[in-house]
Amino acid sequence: MAGIGFRLQKLLKKESLLSVLKAYGYSAVIGSGSWIIAVGGLIFTASIVKDFLIDKHYVLQFLTTTTYLFALSLIYTGFFQLYFSRYISDRIFEKKLDKILPNIIGMIVFTLFFGFFLVLPSAFILVDTSIKYRLLFIFSFLVLSGIWILNVILSALKTYRYIFYSFAVSYFLIFILAIIFTFFNFGLEGLLASFLIGHGLLFFLLLFLVAFEFGSDRFIDFDFLNKKNIYPSLIITGFFLNLGLWIDKFLYWLHPDTGDNIISVLRASFFYDLPMFLAYMAMIPGMALFLLRLETDFAKKYDDYYTAVREGGTLTKIEEYREEMILTAKTSIMEVFKGQLIFTLIFIIFAEGIFRLLGIPIIYIPTFNIVVLGTWLLLFFLSILTILFYLDRRKEALIISVIFALSNGVFSYVTILLGFEYTGLGFLFSCLLSAILSLIILNKIFNRLTYETFMYQR
Repeated sequence: MAGIGFRLQKLLKKESLLSVLKAYGYSAVIGSGSWIIAVGGLIFTASIVKDFLIDKHYVLQFLTTTTYLFALSLIYTGFFQLYFSRYISDRIFEKKLDKILPNIIGMIVFTLFFGFFLVLPSAFILVDTSIKYRLLFIFSFLVLSGIWILNVILSALKTYRYIFYSFAVSYFLIFILAIIFTFFNFGLEGLLASFLIGHGLLFFLLLFLVAFEFGSDRFIDFDFLNKKNIYPSLIITGFFLNLGLWIDKFLYWLHPDTGDNIISVLRASFFYDLPMFLAYMAMIPGMALFLLRLETDFAKKYDDYYTAVREGGTLTKIEEYREEMILTAKTSIMEVFKGQLIFTLIFIIFAEGIFRLLGIPIIYIPTFNIVVLGTWLLLFFLSILTILFYLDRRKEALIISVIFALSNGVFSYVTILLGFEYTGLGFLFSCLLSAILSLIILNKIFNRLTYETFMYQR
């Protein structure tokens, strides 16, 4: 679904510094994972409004609540994201664009329907909170789930400016409303209301864009539930991939030695959470770089190779395109590997200044140094995983996603038992293991690509 790649290529061809910065900026918004940008925006908002709050504990409760909302909605929609992404990309390949909008609406309805029953028990679990808080929690979960479904198709859209400004306007609205509601002493519910309203606006802005880009004479369709369109391996992979990204956090939150109660049954582990989320923010440059290379370089070589395969190109030509595609893939991955390493080292070198600027205790710096190396390896792993999805290697993607989730869970639990000084090492070793295994698998696939491509067709 490399629609946005064509627009990014035009920006890069202008060869001006401003155009390059724009290309990387738009890539950062689309490629960084919306939730990373969202968490960064919320932390910034919380740091501003805390000076206006009578009860400073509201900030911790707000950040903890929104973190759970992000985690739970991402893990839940993980069942649908990859599978639905495949459905959309297949319809684009078949040029059946009129099926996209009604099925997106169908998937949103499907997701929100089951999501409502999934999140409804929170109304009874979140004891010692107001009715308004519980309602805001439920509706925020549903809105975020809808956004993650819409996020599936963003890279297929060419209107990158609209996407960028949609995020910018929505988070600016959250910021403004948070200040206003705080000024009028609406407390925690006011902060959550600003969160819900801002993300509600983002949801409708993205939905409007999809409706504009993919018009259809049908309003809703559930063709994605047709048996021939369902890929069980992608459903399981999406779940384990998102679970793997969050399982270490849940373990630190829930363990009595590392987590604290913040509001009702919701717990947090700030000595782990703050360094970890800052480390995720450090991934943004590398993720922007990878999306840019993937959408502008690799997608073109990939298309050349498989077009030659489908249209009966000569073996010599097919092998030539295969070598070009492999070279582009390896170059893109290594550029990300080296580029993100530079940013990682910069963050480590200037960690004390960054922590003091953000008001984070410098005692957390050793943990940050460990987990930021982990996110560097995580980006390397996710880059290879994306290439595997391009090559339709669903079995291999499933295996390494399960290994990532299980290893992160086991290693993180072991490091919790070992003590504070080992914090973050479980995540680091899990990312290292996953990166090495995925690299071995990708290299093996590349060596047998043409043979297996034709054999699978048979």
